[in-house]
Amino acid sequence: MEQEEGQEDQVHLRQFTASVGHVEGVNISANQEDETDMETFQMEINRESRKCTFRTKEGHYWTLVSHGGIQATATEVAANTMFELEWLGRRMALRAGNGKYVCTKKNGQLAAVSESVGEDEQLVLKLINRPMLILRGENGFICRHRGSNTLDASRSVYDIFSLHFSQGAYHIKGADGKFWYVSSSGLVCADGETAEDFCLEFLEHGRVGIRTKNGTYLRGDQGGTLKGDGHTADASALWEY
Repeated sequence: MEQEEGQEDQVHLRQFTASVGHVEGVNISANQEDETDMETFQMEINRESRKCTFRTKEGHYWTLVSHGGIQATATEVAANTMFELEWLGRRMALRAGNGKYVCTKKNGQLAAVSESVGEDEQLVLKLINRPMLILRGENGFICRHRGSNTLDASRSVYDIFSLHFSQGAYHIKGADGKFWYVSSSGLVCADGETAEDFCLEFLEHGRVGIRTKNGTYLRGDQGGTLKGDGHTADASALWEY
């Protein structure tokens, strides 16, 4: 569903075992054990640039400062508060306005000083304020196909699914308790007894791409069926949520 003002996604970020937060003050660090308000950030994707901002509960934005440091001190969106998201399956990386990747230093503080992505540059992003999932594509809503275990992607009515985080991926479950999965023929089915991993990629303002465990995107085909065989995140594979 199209996001209204004030409906930004709330996220937690982790660097393997430690949560990213700012309890020490303005510096952003990955050395927290818990997920509290201090480790919760509002994430918003810019409509034009498709870069993102992170805002603390006090209303301060992450911003790039001297020597590549990342601090929660900005009160307005500017070039230094924008970060590019690079999706890496269950993980992601952030590139700051200086062109460098954000890494976790030995003291836990985040800094945009890396030329490439390695283990220290990888973060896990967890969406925490959207347990219910309603998806609308270019041709309509996703809804369980009547009389079948498949899903339609062009309906005028929607089904509500639940979203469950699992180690960087998500499980999608229907009201009947059954899970989504991709069949051997590439159809997305909704009667799974066991959960299958899907990865969410927040690619545009209010729109998400959903990758299968094989790395392909969920897309609505011309006949209105939801399939798991998309190779690019084009219009057929972007979903309002």
